[in-house]
Amino acid sequence: MDSILTMSTYPSDHPEYAWLDGQFVKWEDCRVHVRTQGGFFGANVFEGLRAYWNADHEELYVFRLAEHLRRLEQSMKIMRMTPPYTSEELKSAVIGLFARTGLRQHAQANLVVYFGFPQPGDPLASTTPTGAHITAVPMGRSPMTDKGIRAGVSGWRRLSDDTMPIRIKIGSNYQNSRLAQNEVVASGYDMALLLNSKGKVSEAPGACIFALRDGKLITPPTCADILESITRLCVLEIARVMGVEVVERDLDRSELYLSDEVFICGSIAEIIPVCSIDGITVGDGSPGATTRAIQRAYFDAVECRTNSFTHWCEPVFSQKSQLIPTGG
Repeated sequence: MDSILTMSTYPSDHPEYAWLDGQFVKWEDCRVHVRTQGGFFGANVFEGLRAYWNADHEELYVFRLAEHLRRLEQSMKIMRMTPPYTSEELKSAVIGLFARTGLRQHAQANLVVYFGFPQPGDPLASTTPTGAHITAVPMGRSPMTDKGIRAGVSGWRRLSDDTMPIRIKIGSNYQNSRLAQNEVVASGYDMALLLNSKGKVSEAPGACIFALRDGKLITPPTCADILESITRLCVLEIARVMGVEVVERDLDRSELYLSDEVFICGSIAEIIPVCSIDGITVGDGSPGATTRAIQRAYFDAVECRTNSFTHWCEPVFSQKSQLIPTGG
């Protein structure tokens, strides 16, 4: 999704510290050996976390940290992975890392749990030791949140749950998204949209899809081979609070063409309007009123500027975070 995002130069513009296997380390020392299963096969599960700076509060807030840690637990369970740390230890590590970075701007962190060195002659062993690392970087808001994007439906189909578990975040799943995104960018679009094996709308790389038709906000269900997205759940709750009728059902490709508004949502993407699909204008070709209203409510929520959703925000600098023990 680099083509639609604005972020600080990476990796040269990064904080001094990272977190690796129980310790805060210098950024350049946060390394995983190439012969680990995580390094060689991409055998890992992960969470992408956002943190938002609120200048009025002089506080950095990690958004929906508990929910991300819960999904990470589910990812490890499905992958038959031995958790290297508890959720409380990982929470302390995330908060502690953001505190150590001293970032006073919007940021993003990746929390990765990986399979370590395989047993001799058994490179796919599920019981191998596991490790974890966390890195954080500054990340601003994409200019596409204002002007919207041009999407194209990829010829690559979304992986299905009988092939790989899509509802969780497995690193290797994202090669499916990479193929789709590179394909449509080469064709002149900003963002790929994927159909599932049934030919129904699934999701975008790293983002879920919403379409507004006749006043109803429609989004594919979790059984449509989509990630069980935390941002999607936020949008559903925000829309219902706003009084917008929400329908979770299968969505046809042609319905996207006929929709009044379309947008994608995800932790990195946030809320981005889709102004055209396959060269067909969505609505009048500009971000719609409902999309804009949901955007505003979401931005207020993530920056802890509304009393309705303060429970989604985990403060960083007002908490005392401890180093967790090495190993585990």
